[in-house]
Amino acid sequence: MTVARSTGAALMALATSGIAWSATAQDSLVRNLVIAADPQPFSADDLLWMEVDAGGVALTDSMNVYASRAGVFVPLGEFSRVLDLAVGVFPAQRRAEGWVLDTSNRITVDLTTREAKVAGRTIRFGADQAAIYDEDLYLRTDLIEQLLPVKLKADTSAQMLTVTTTRALPFEQRAERARRQAAAGVIDAEDDVVRQSTPYRLASPPAFDVNIGGQVARDGVDNARRYDVRAAGDLLHAGFEAYVGSDDEGTINAVRVALTRKDPYGHALGPLGGTRASIGDVFSPSMPIGVSGVAGRGVYYSSAPLENLDLATPLNLRGELALGEEVELYVNEVLQRAQTSPVQGRYEFLDVPLAFGLNTIRLVFYGSQGQIREVVRRINFGSGQLEPGRFVVRLSAVEQGLTVFDVGDPIGGQDVGALRLVATVDYGLSSGLTLSAGAARYEPQGRDSRTLGTAGVRSSLGPVAAQIDAALDDQGGRGVSVGLATRAYGVSLIGRHSEYGAGFIDETRQLGALYQAPLSRATDIRADGQWTAPGGLVVPISLNARRLVRTDGVNLTTAELRASAPLGRYYASSNIAYEAETDGGADRRRWLGGFDINTLISARLQTRAGLTYEISPDPSLDTAYVTADWQLSPIAALRFGAIRALGPQASTAVQASHLWRAPRFDLALNVAYETRRQDWRIGLQLGFGFGYDPGRHGYRITRPGVAGGGSVAINAWVDENGDGLRQADEPGVPGIVADTNAGGVTTDADGRVYTTGLGDVPTARIRLTTEGVDDPFLVGGPTDIQIVPRPGQAAQIDYPMQRSAEVQLLALLVRGSGEPRPLAALAIELVPKGAGAPIAGRSDHAGVLFFERVRPGVYDVRLDGDQAHALGVSLIEGARVVVPATGGFVDAGRFLVRIEGEVRQ
Repeated sequence: MTVARSTGAALMALATSGIAWSATAQDSLVRNLVIAADPQPFSADDLLWMEVDAGGVALTDSMNVYASRAGVFVPLGEFSRVLDLAVGVFPAQRRAEGWVLDTSNRITVDLTTREAKVAGRTIRFGADQAAIYDEDLYLRTDLIEQLLPVKLKADTSAQMLTVTTTRALPFEQRAERARRQAAAGVIDAEDDVVRQSTPYRLASPPAFDVNIGGQVARDGVDNARRYDVRAAGDLLHAGFEAYVGSDDEGTINAVRVALTRKDPYGHALGPLGGTRASIGDVFSPSMPIGVSGVAGRGVYYSSAPLENLDLATPLNLRGELALGEEVELYVNEVLQRAQTSPVQGRYEFLDVPLAFGLNTIRLVFYGSQGQIREVVRRINFGSGQLEPGRFVVRLSAVEQGLTVFDVGDPIGGQDVGALRLVATVDYGLSSGLTLSAGAARYEPQGRDSRTLGTAGVRSSLGPVAAQIDAALDDQGGRGVSVGLATRAYGVSLIGRHSEYGAGFIDETRQLGALYQAPLSRATDIRADGQWTAPGGLVVPISLNARRLVRTDGVNLTTAELRASAPLGRYYASSNIAYEAETDGGADRRRWLGGFDINTLISARLQTRAGLTYEISPDPSLDTAYVTADWQLSPIAALRFGAIRALGPQASTAVQASHLWRAPRFDLALNVAYETRRQDWRIGLQLGFGFGYDPGRHGYRITRPGVAGGGSVAINAWVDENGDGLRQADEPGVPGIVADTNAGGVTTDADGRVYTTGLGDVPTARIRLTTEGVDDPFLVGGPTDIQIVPRPGQAAQIDYPMQRSAEVQLLALLVRGSGEPRPLAALAIELVPKGAGAPIAGRSDHAGVLFFERVRPGVYDVRLDGDQAHALGVSLIEGARVVVPATGGFVDAGRFLVRIEGEVRQ
């Protein structure tokens, strides 16, 4: 008998219990058990059916395991099939043999000699560690761990066997190959995610957000009336966005417009590619050294990934901020910054500190009436290396500080209207080296216009990402910048040092330094990690330090340590900052601090509190504040706030609001009082939106936010004729839950739902859950749908559903002239005769395969090719499953499997 043949035969000898046997078969089994072990380490009463899990992946939901005082015993044959290992069991010979991962890595287990051999190593075991039972070889978990590259944890109360692999097993290798393919852009990171296109149109019904506020003051002089209006939609096959805002007198003082096309997959301008292109009121890109990004009117184009940055490119976050809103910025769950009022309708966070690798950016918005919402983005901050042969281009031409419509005050201060031209290009020369170059014509604040050229490389030195950039301008200025980043012991470390000469201006390090002397050098260090406190509390920590040396002899040093952590129902953040300035003989140093705590966003009663203080040279408490938002009902909320400012002009301000959050608008009554001037104010603020629902072909009034981000309309119905189009007489499907980044919504009786608040992120995922649907046999298409949300645009997701079936099959092994026996852990596929992917399944301990949500059609039964080859098995004859159009339960009978080369007598 050949090795391959004996292995296959041994594997197939493993037929499991769970089917009623004849008395003769039971007597034979009892005789086998008496021979197997003395004393027997477990009995039939010790049987448990356990689910087998590996790293969150369910390998099988049912496997026979015996748990006695002697330990937990696992069937070697069935367990090997679950792991896709070629190890077979010979019950009559009281042994098992095969190989693991490689044919040279042989394994044998012999109960007669009580010896096991693995890769030439001999392991002795006792009678209480192994037994032949039910035609399989049961081994105690500690012996399994010595034979196979796994660690086992058996939870008998939960009936769960958790597998931790010490070497990559076949199922893990397949998953890793899929991840590598996804990272290379070959397939989606998740096979079940479907990208739904949202093409731009010549024109679409726009969406509107309106905020109106009025205020009456005690003296009647400081009365205010303000408003802002946002509009967004498709125009000229691009996304159109407009903003109109007023001052406190109700006079328009800000107007912005822009046409933008974005596509995270690189087709923003069709054959010209690109991930984002804009014309109108835009932002210019930052360069690695020299030129920073500014706002102005002009054009912008980029083919760079929307969520990737390199070590020298700062993250500048800008977005819409409604009247009266505040926003906090969290980076990797550490509070970094906050903005308490909009500037021309926007928030702006420049040069946001990031950790090396993947960063979670969380923007938490607090409305003036107690509304709370979150926007989450994930930014990959790395070396900036590109695939070989790939180009990435960034271009812009901007009149800085000006807007398309010259209304109100300019955006910038000095040098308004100066033309700023920026162009950068990166090219992947090889898998380990990327070249970078750039050119710009710009006018630094308070300086003459100049032309700049840059060149650089991006690479890796083992685990360290490295980046070098050099620059020259036509004024004789020069600069060079070196950046390094790595991860060590779970800590992200980033360092960057720059040297300048001949008056070079680096706006990326000296942003807004009007009329200050140029830099001669600059150094930045960042460290991000986690500290595990006693009791298991995990505290994210971030350290940022910067030292600037100017040509006039002034040295500026700043450092800040921030930490945030959940404390029960609260999230606390604390920071300590150091500032030092040395100017000749003068030396000024300060230590400052702050503390903030707020309720996690899911709480009914939201509280926020904080204080700022000076540690030295003059220890004092600067400010303290507290706010509380009480959600009285789904449509009503109360807010109370107080802030205490100390010092020579000490004062206390209190504010209270009552908010009505109707389904279609927000209305708030605000009352405020300031103690020092005894000043009181009463205000009323109204916010609402108009969004177009493509499912119902009409506008609906919504709460604010519909023009600031994308929306989605879902249409779910029973597709009785299978054409994918909803007919007038086809019923809707209520009860489908759609989870979005703005929260969950549920389809109504007509199978429709419309929701807003997806934001202006590169992509948004909508996950459809059908567990709440009354008909358990209704099945739809993919449940994870990815769209590219756009401000003012509602993507329509059509979700036809059909009746499905639950299919049951029985896998039986035929050996010689004996009766067919149930076969556990056999992998098969149902292959549809028409279009569609095969449906995979694995038999349980009783040889039963159960398939849920199988669509109507004809399916062929096919053995999994890899397992069938390893085990040397085949179908005796073809098997077919027919699922009727009405669905329901289908008992497809049984199919027979034999060992290759065996002849049935």
